[in-house]
Amino acid sequence: MLYKSLLLRARLATSLMFFINGVVLAIWATNIPELKRNLALTDQQLGFALSGFAAGTMITMYIAGILATKIGTRNTLVLGGILLSFTIPLCAYAPSFTTFVASILLLGVINSIYDVAMNSHACVIEIERKKVLMPSFHALFSIGGLIGASTVAVLLSDKLGATYCLTLAGVLVFVATIISAFFLVDIRPEVQANEGKVKFRLPNRTLLYLAFLTFLALFIERTLIDWSSLYLTDISHVSTNIAALGFAGFSLAMALTRLSGDYFINKFGESKVLITSGLAGAIGLLLAIIFPTPTVSILGFLVVGLGLGNMIPVFYSRAGKVFPESPAVGYALNGTLGYTGFLIAPIIIGSVSTDYSLRIAMVLPVLAFIFLTIVHMKPKQVSITTPHAR
Repeated sequence: MLYKSLLLRARLATSLMFFINGVVLAIWATNIPELKRNLALTDQQLGFALSGFAAGTMITMYIAGILATKIGTRNTLVLGGILLSFTIPLCAYAPSFTTFVASILLLGVINSIYDVAMNSHACVIEIERKKVLMPSFHALFSIGGLIGASTVAVLLSDKLGATYCLTLAGVLVFVATIISAFFLVDIRPEVQANEGKVKFRLPNRTLLYLAFLTFLALFIERTLIDWSSLYLTDISHVSTNIAALGFAGFSLAMALTRLSGDYFINKFGESKVLITSGLAGAIGLLLAIIFPTPTVSILGFLVVGLGLGNMIPVFYSRAGKVFPESPAVGYALNGTLGYTGFLIAPIIIGSVSTDYSLRIAMVLPVLAFIFLTIVHMKPKQVSITTPHAR
């Protein structure tokens, strides 16, 4: 068992990395409308380009899991943070559709290294503490998203462009990584330390099931990240900076839900929390679809954030415990399979939006929310126990 002071130090440093990742990805997401206009892209072209992020993530995630297990999550996280700081500004400098796709693909590759190390580090801390902590870590990510989106709203109101915003994001992640490097500790599972080697793993039935749930949750999240700002500008007819505030509301709701997630999951159980979450998410999106006025749409996206907030942390947490000797591998396998939701969401939403409308396309994540609600109404078949039950 690691000393409490060591765990506290690790938790604080890891929390900072979650927070910064939320900030920079929100800055990226809320600049998508401007990047689209700069390159004169159609919705279908944008959907294809954005799918490069998930493709890069899927290509790299399992390798990142092996890397994090071999050299430690601390070293992998620092490496990912430094590389990310130089990668994220590239999207703003892309002069053509082809280079734009390539820059987003590279961003997905680098962010997956950061993402796997960050979540695996959090998973080991959660195992050692023997209590639910993952929602709290992801709450910091959502708070970072709120601050990042709010910052963009202010910057864009001053007519500062995507190049400035994404360069600022790169500087932020670089500074945060250097600071965190002095406080992050190389923590690893005791069973892994005893065995001293990494075994090749294939996903078992439990992991495949978790990956499918993760797929649906990530499909929903990616849709909101990539298309909520465009929905507000194109359907609700608001300015870009107001649309950024809509994304900020979504991130705020995610953060509030995750901050309280530890308490509610421990008190009521994961199945009840996930049923309530699915219903809230479906209702929120339906509000935005049926009544696409600026106020109702922003309110709807906020309710979606309340519903989605605890889903992904729960699925990630359980995946990291499927293989106790190497949480990074379990997390990476789940992420590799689940991230197909991130991969296909931009393509599907973009295609449906082009052929029909963005309002019609938004029905798809509603259906995903409904499915996630229904399957958790049978706890014996889909129960995902908390660390207390281990």
